[in-house]
Amino acid sequence: MKLFEKIQVLILIFVSNYYFIKFSNCQIINIYDLSNNNSYIKHPQSTNSYACKFEVYLLFNVSQQDIGNDHLELFYNDPIVTLLDVLVSNSSILSLMSLQGDPGYIGVQVFSRFSLNHSINNSISLNFICQAIDYTKLDYKLMVNNRFKRSTSNYGGYLQFTSEYPLGQLEYSSNTSGVLSNTIENTANLAGGSLMYNFRDNLSVSVNFVGIYNNSIYIEYPSLYYTNIDVNSNNSIVTMYPNQVTQYNEFGFGCPPLFTITINRTTDEYQPYFYVSLINGLGTGNIQIYPLYEINKMATYIGMFDGAVTPSYYTLFSQSDNSLTEIYKVENLTVTKLKKQSFSTVVIATYLHGNNETLYNSSMYTISFNSGILKQVDFFPTVYRFQSSSSVILNWPFGFESGQNFNFNFKSSHLQNLFSINSISSFTTDKNISTTVQSDIKITPQEPFNVQLLNFELFYLFNDNYLLRFKIKKSSFDYFIALKGFSNILRYESIVEEDNEVVVFETVFDFFKNYGLGNFYIFDSLNRMKSYLVNNYYSTDPLAKYSEPSENLNNFLIENVSFKYNYIDVTNKSATNVIYFNYNGTIDPNRLPYFYLTDTVSYSDISNIQYDSIRYAIWNSTLLKYQVEFTIPANIQPGSVPYLIILNYRSKLSSEFLPLSAQLFVTSENYDGYGPIFSNIEKVNSTNEFGWKFTIDDPINGFDYADIIVRGEMDSSTYKFHLTTQNLTRGDKFNGDYQINITISSRCASQNYIITQVKLYDTQGNACRFSVSESFSGGIRNPFINYLSDSKINKLYKKCSGENDGIDSSPPILNWFNAVKKVGTNNDDQIISFDFQAADNESGLKDKQYPIVYIQTIDLQVIQGVAQIQNKTKTTVNYTCEIELPTGFGYKSDIIFSVYGFINNGGYYSGFSSDALNNLSFKYSMTQIGILRKIEIIRVSQITSSGGKLWIVGRGLNLSIRINIKYNRDSNFTQISIPTTVYSSAILIEDIKPTDEPFIIQAFDQSNNKKSKIFNVLPLTFKLSSDDSTSIDSSSSSSSSSSLTPTPTLLPPLSPIPTNKPQTCLGEPVCGGSKQGICSSSGCICYPPWIGNDCNSQVIIIPQPSTNTSQPSTELPIIDNNNQTSNSTNYLFKSLISIVSLRELDFNSNQVNLYTFDKWIYTPINNIKSQYFTSIQSGDPKSTNPLTTNITVTLEWFNQTKIIQFANSNITMNPSSIKYTIEITEYKFLNQLNSLQLVMSALFESSNSKDTCSLKEFGDTSDGDNSNFFKIQIDDHSLYGRFIKRAIIDSKVSSIENQLLDSKMNSIQTSSISQSFIGITIPNYKQSIIIDPDFSVLVDSKPVSNNDNNSICTSNKSKLTSAQLAGIIIGSVAFAAVVIVSIVYLVVKNRKSDLFLRNVQSKLQKMN
Repeated sequence: MKLFEKIQVLILIFVSNYYFIKFSNCQIINIYDLSNNNSYIKHPQSTNSYACKFEVYLLFNVSQQDIGNDHLELFYNDPIVTLLDVLVSNSSILSLMSLQGDPGYIGVQVFSRFSLNHSINNSISLNFICQAIDYTKLDYKLMVNNRFKRSTSNYGGYLQFTSEYPLGQLEYSSNTSGVLSNTIENTANLAGGSLMYNFRDNLSVSVNFVGIYNNSIYIEYPSLYYTNIDVNSNNSIVTMYPNQVTQYNEFGFGCPPLFTITINRTTDEYQPYFYVSLINGLGTGNIQIYPLYEINKMATYIGMFDGAVTPSYYTLFSQSDNSLTEIYKVENLTVTKLKKQSFSTVVIATYLHGNNETLYNSSMYTISFNSGILKQVDFFPTVYRFQSSSSVILNWPFGFESGQNFNFNFKSSHLQNLFSINSISSFTTDKNISTTVQSDIKITPQEPFNVQLLNFELFYLFNDNYLLRFKIKKSSFDYFIALKGFSNILRYESIVEEDNEVVVFETVFDFFKNYGLGNFYIFDSLNRMKSYLVNNYYSTDPLAKYSEPSENLNNFLIENVSFKYNYIDVTNKSATNVIYFNYNGTIDPNRLPYFYLTDTVSYSDISNIQYDSIRYAIWNSTLLKYQVEFTIPANIQPGSVPYLIILNYRSKLSSEFLPLSAQLFVTSENYDGYGPIFSNIEKVNSTNEFGWKFTIDDPINGFDYADIIVRGEMDSSTYKFHLTTQNLTRGDKFNGDYQINITISSRCASQNYIITQVKLYDTQGNACRFSVSESFSGGIRNPFINYLSDSKINKLYKKCSGENDGIDSSPPILNWFNAVKKVGTNNDDQIISFDFQAADNESGLKDKQYPIVYIQTIDLQVIQGVAQIQNKTKTTVNYTCEIELPTGFGYKSDIIFSVYGFINNGGYYSGFSSDALNNLSFKYSMTQIGILRKIEIIRVSQITSSGGKLWIVGRGLNLSIRINIKYNRDSNFTQISIPTTVYSSAILIEDIKPTDEPFIIQAFDQSNNKKSKIFNVLPLTFKLSSDDSTSIDSSSSSSSSSSLTPTPTLLPPLSPIPTNKPQTCLGEPVCGGSKQGICSSSGCICYPPWIGNDCNSQVIIIPQPSTNTSQPSTELPIIDNNNQTSNSTNYLFKSLISIVSLRELDFNSNQVNLYTFDKWIYTPINNIKSQYFTSIQSGDPKSTNPLTTNITVTLEWFNQTKIIQFANSNITMNPSSIKYTIEITEYKFLNQLNSLQLVMSALFESSNSKDTCSLKEFGDTSDGDNSNFFKIQIDDHSLYGRFIKRAIIDSKVSSIENQLLDSKMNSIQTSSISQSFIGITIPNYKQSIIIDPDFSVLVDSKPVSNNDNNSICTSNKSKLTSAQLAGIIIGSVAFAAVVIVSIVYLVVKNRKSDLFLRNVQSKLQKMN
């Protein structure tokens, strides 16, 4: 942009933000422009658009809030403007203004006035600039798909324009079926269409630009459907399941016909390409085909014919010689699908009014209907909805009042609010049940719905989990909050603060699982609601805007991806590995990326991420990379292993777009991507016992366990079986026989028993699943694959004797039903205890069938519990059931009870709604339900076997909470952890011990001794093994100067880790006052930028020092404020940090070997990091066989505050600090009792030697990092060093000792120069050690004086007052000498800089 244009833009921006104010009758209309300056200069957001779109926020308000009946109104002078009132009151309007315009300057004026008194008015003039897209300035990057394995993204590439233009939409054209779609700004996805008749290697699109720079960009990218493997009908075998069938009846939901293709897979790098054409007069379709298993290069793939349209004609194609060739055809296939039933029946609603002893705060309505005669059983769950905001999903037996599955009566009772603003509400189900419900008391509230959200806050916790806090002004009606379209409602259980004025809700929300928060709603008990939109203002006083953390990170900036091991053999064994990568952009250091394998074993269902399989990154401060430990399953497909790097819930990158160097490869003799299957099924049917005998096959991974459910077709009686290899009757886990048996009474009803659900798992987690009411993985992984031709294989008909096949059409009755509320052991649990008796005098109650008790409150909130049998006679059964009420359940409402699922031996069942219980004069409700606040643990963050940090999500948490921990081999709780971060809904503890076994935690409040229930934590275990000769360590470096190996952040401890003792809080005021620090049991904990044991020092921001290329020493200068040039030599203070020597000490700490360092090899790493390398010959000096010990020192400069991890601890690095990372390899000790001591020197000097004082301190830190510190202070400046009491010794965390050696090393100590020697003592070790001290310079609130203990001052800085000192000097005969000294000082002062530098260099030479 030319200079003149820039000036114009600046003028326009200034004018647009100038606020006009007019006065009339002491009333003022203020106009505020809330938009950013970049809102006024725009480019077209689409390549096919010539116009720019502008949006600005304007706030209009009146200085005097009381303006009577008058109110503000807005209008404008241009038809291109749209004004949308966002927040309105009679005295203010927050308006969103939107307009579009062609390139050039656009001027708009917006007016505001009083509606009754037009003389009170104001206006604002806004000026915008629309700039056309300059095609000549466009550049782009392209990521292309490597096409190794099946695509999880279904994109051939990613396109990103690297320009200033925020292109939101790209217009394109294509003649090769290329498709372009946008994801985030300036980035687009490149996808391929159907290639049935357009098969080629590459696709292309042309991005078209319009306007004054009309042109196009031609982009070519690889087709997803191209492969180098040729498959035809001669080298492939296609098998249908069932074989050669034209009529197929699904007997499992979503279980269509299947087919497999077996080929000789000649390469591990690519997959063959298959294409299924569905021809039925309606077009063609592409069906996904998955690898099934592979043995000795013979690979089998599986697909399905879904039968979405019948009859269907399928043709299966494969690639051969760069074209598609037909390998199989299915003609005239008719598929009859298993579908959820709908009822066409009359629904009756009856009512029980509230405001009485049994229903105080609500009223009850009851829904009933008769099913009529059904043709088939339906085991599908039912979705119940009340209005549009309340829903619940319930299975049988809820609502089934009497009958059997072919003819039953349904009756269910529900609660609604006692008061409503509507006369009727809707009640529906997903099975075509619909009716209206009359309100009990219709009211017109005098108080309008005017919810005020006072404040909304988000706090990042862990792994895209945020703590949400809503502060709302109270009204006469209670408020609730709905998240993600009412799928997550915050009610009384989420209230953490409440008084007469405000109520505060708090919850922990997973942004990744929910793909962000999005819009939310606040509604009241009358169901009046207000929506809150992302990036909109919700308050004008104070001005507040709702924005979710929507950081759009750029996938193109993921780089330097590598693995610790590559080409790993996973034949019959899993393997642990580490991935390393960088993000070359700005990213929140607290929000760590994720990693997720997407091979067909780890990611078997591409439509549903298994969140438990996600692994989270940590920051490797040594490598300056993210790293993730993960496990590769055994027997996955050889070749490349696809994966995802997930930056946040909006940004993820598949390995299919990364280069060859970033690919993970495995080798394996076998591949198993399918769960166990039934290879043989036999039905067993004797007099009173029946069942199935299965042969379960899994020839590669082996069978692990199974869960099977059998149900009666007529009476829904339920039998559950869990099988493991312990239940084998023959064979082994690869091929074995198992049997399930059901025993029934001799008095029974003839009916089919149906296997309604099967889940078979192998040892690597592969599953084959079947259900008559749920769809699993598209029906491809079906354990009945060998029996699809027999739709009755899962059915067994049990013939019973007796009249009418033993059927007893008289349902069971209920003799009594009692409910009592009691309090739990902690006096904070509300438990409803039920006992009841059912009877069936004709046939008796069926054995091993357990009714379910339901508790409901308003808005279809339902909890349930399975009853237990206490005792049983021929005709009666006594049951008990206890259900704990969740916090807030039924509060300010009522609760009602129902019980269903009584089954007699004659095939009929019964159940009792709340209305039925009431009619029987049984206990059906409870009122006045209180709310007991209790401590709860709901979930925890992911933790590995290395221990460390653990976030605990729950309720009732506070500053008094402590965590009891019981490890697996402990008999009792053996550790009490103090949280380091505390919210009401989440706390953080950071001292979990390393363990690879489950452990138990329990929260307790030390102020009142209340406790939570125990919670089991299962750590992830990773065991890196470098002894696998078939894997290649790709993270190794060939350079000796890069010997710092990647180490996991959390390592096992070798010895007890030292913690600093509690300290007295120092300072006047204590800890610097409330704004500088806080007093804790460990001493002062300082708020940044304050530091020190009294929080009275601040870190000084100084320029990065120059690098010493000769040795690892650092000068930290403090420059005169009047001369801040980079080459200035006018230093006020200067520090020098250096490594002096290495000493071997015997067990009495006497020196037995001394090594000094004469020569270092310098290697620059980057502009803030340097490395130095030297070596010594360790061992007996007289020995002819010494050991070469390498010393590597890495110096890293920190420009800003950063949290790093070292030796299992988080360390906060202050800005303008230097960190020394020192690694020493194997050392040959003279004796096993000897230790090693590294000696470092720190010198601090002032260029002023008059009127100065110096002071040295050494001790323990108090901020929780469990370190030593030393501090050299001269006047009001200091050199500060931190020496951590931990080191990484032989790859384990161990304690070390830091000692002040000044008395032994003849350190310098004057008023203007002070030196300290610190010895870092390391115990005897075998392989290597890593230590990590750091240094910075401070400014102190209080200068050193003679009043400070151990201070050294010049003689004229005495403890006498100025008047006393003047009298003594005047009366002294030494006055003339003082004058002479002063004159000499003035002469010397003019040459102070040169002398200062020479002194420093001289001391450097002496110390080295």
